[in-house]
Amino acid sequence: MYYYNGSVYVEDEDQCQTCSNFAHGVACPLLQALGMGVVVMQDNLIVTNCGFYKEFKRSLRIVKSENETSETDDENPGDNLIRLHS
Repeated sequence: MYYYNGSVYVEDEDQCQTCSNFAHGVACPLLQALGMGVVVMQDNLIVTNCGFYKEFKRSLRIVKSENETSETDDENPGDNLIRLHS
């Protein structure tokens, strides 16, 4: 995580990437405080043990569309829909 030009940036190594607070519209108290200037970051940091962390698991599953039959499944296996569930 780093601060640049008035904005807070989260990097791939940060625990924030798999946090429910970050995944649902940046509802993280830490990021909000940094963004509003209540807390000032002096240097870059990697978030690894945050007290606000709640794991967010993404799950994908293939579902059939309403108009598909078993015959079309064999012909076009890649035409299935993917829906996200959290």
